[in-house]
Amino acid sequence: MNVRLSNGKTLEVDLVISATGVQPNVADLKSSGIQIHKGILVNEQMQSSVANIYAAGDVTESIDFSTGERIVNAIQPNAAEQARIAAINMTGGDTQSLGALQINILDTLGLISSSFGLWSGTTGGDHVEMVDSEGHKYLRLEFLGDVLIGATCVGTTEHIGVLRGLIQGKIALGEWKKILMEEPTKAMEAYLAKGQAQSTWMN
Repeated sequence: MNVRLSNGKTLEVDLVISATGVQPNVADLKSSGIQIHKGILVNEQMQSSVANIYAAGDVTESIDFSTGERIVNAIQPNAAEQARIAAINMTGGDTQSLGALQINILDTLGLISSSFGLWSGTTGGDHVEMVDSEGHKYLRLEFLGDVLIGATCVGTTEHIGVLRGLIQGKIALGEWKKILMEEPTKAMEAYLAKGQAQSTWMN
């Protein structure tokens, strides 16, 4: 069968999978006084519109790390981080979320694929792709200026922790952006050169 993509291209495929994601079950809270849209609206402290009520995980509509917009980000790493932040603030501490980072990691018949942040890019940004058809590997990096804002990997797991760190750290890559545009697999070297330097400066 043929499928037509949003960019106008047509592909011949054997299988189409339609995935709609998770919808928070908040129907019982409609008359609670808690502000709700798609999910429970929370701030950076995981606090709802009612001062002493906090929420975390799939039920929340929190702030997206990459865009600053509201998002339902129903994934385990996000839920665990939100629960940690909510617990600290509920018990008298004071900490904030950096925002919910969009992450997808899938194992499809042994082929690992992952994506982080703005993996489809953004207006004014640029990108680089590495395609290894014989090795069944693919890597795409999205940049805005000299900051990595998104990444997509297929068939490789060597770089995913480093890519996530570069994106969440909003690390200015400087000359390393040019190096990555020529050789995107050098993410580890870029992180060691720029990420650690930034961490040392901040400490």
